[in-house]
Amino acid sequence: MGNPGENSSPLDQANKVVTEARATIEKGVADLSAQADEALRVVASQVVTGGAVVADVVREGAAVANKYADEGKAGSARDRCPGGLDLIHSNTYISYPVLVTGGLLILPGTRRLLYRATLGRLRSTENIIRGSEGKVEGLRVKLTDFGEEAKKLQERMVSAEEEYLRGRSKLKATRLELQRLASVVTKSERAAAGVLDDLRTIKKVDKAVQLRAEAASQVSALKAQRSALQQWIYRIASKDI
Repeated sequence: MGNPGENSSPLDQANKVVTEARATIEKGVADLSAQADEALRVVASQVVTGGAVVADVVREGAAVANKYADEGKAGSARDRCPGGLDLIHSNTYISYPVLVTGGLLILPGTRRLLYRATLGRLRSTENIIRGSEGKVEGLRVKLTDFGEEAKKLQERMVSAEEEYLRGRSKLKATRLELQRLASVVTKSERAAAGVLDDLRTIKKVDKAVQLRAEAASQVSALKAQRSALQQWIYRIASKDI
């Protein structure tokens, strides 16, 4: 004959664990309610409610797992997932307490409140004072370091602002010079185009052919230069300068 615990089903083991966990939680809450105020008792009661709901879910899940383990149908368990979601959706009195309790436990303020109402009450006055002294001293050192670092960052910020303003002034002056040069280049391009048009009227003259080729090259170069200047002007103008 083996140990009776070895022959128990997963459902029985899950029930045993859930029962022990619920008894522990209810005992802790009973001790807490005798010491804490009304607000703490409300939070604790929500924890118990959530624990009870979670326990029921664990028990039901263990039963389902035991059933499908015996049948050897893993695919059927996946098919049951949509049904489980529908069950939670249709039973909001189960899902809402679980969500509320989980959300409260996630909040740092709630965890600190529960800690102070339970384990925090076990600390002695000397331990609290000793720990507070160390924290205050550490904060004093950090405040000094923070002040020095903030001062350095402020000086860096002022220097960067001055460089930024100087850079904007230089960019603005450069944009004006680029616009002036682009205007001159445009006039020169028009003049070269006029010369080219005049030379095209002359036929069968070697000197005219040579000048026409040179004028065409100048028009092309001036056009490329004007296009580059316009791109640089647009680049500065896109920065609202």
